[in-house]
Amino acid sequence: MVNSAIRKQRELLGLTQTKLSFLSGVSLPTIQLIESGRGNPELETLERLLTALGLETQYVPKKANWEFLVLCGVPLTPAIEASKRSLLESPTKSRFVEEMRLAILESGSFAELAAETGEDERKSKAIAATLVALQTHYPSVYAEFSGSDIVKKLVNQKGLEKLRRIALAGMTRFL
Repeated sequence: MVNSAIRKQRELLGLTQTKLSFLSGVSLPTIQLIESGRGNPELETLERLLTALGLETQYVPKKANWEFLVLCGVPLTPAIEASKRSLLESPTKSRFVEEMRLAILESGSFAELAAETGEDERKSKAIAATLVALQTHYPSVYAEFSGSDIVKKLVNQKGLEKLRRIALAGMTRFL
């Protein structure tokens, strides 16, 4: 992906690989390897190339797969829809933990937004209820998240009992 982005931007700017090498201070063979998809450049090398091309690197948080989390019992949609999806994918504990981490991070950023949308608030409550269910019924899984300040805030919310029961019912299928 990076290789084609670099080549495309270089071509848009009308630069040859030789000229890009001069502007960036990156050797011509390195640029050729990167553009061909055979290079494995260090981050510093990429930064120099991107700067010369008028681009910059960005670190964007990975988004949680909410459909997978619903399949695992996170109470966001009716259980009937989740059971239909269960035919497509079989959840594992490790994948659940990975997706929950991403969802917890998203929930933390929801709280920081000045005006929460209804969807963000629903997701945040669903994750909180799932964490409470894990805390009480699957403490070894909950331990994967318990050190986070975001988690501590989420599990201290009020009015999660009904959602907690729904989450627990969904999680019992695979945990």
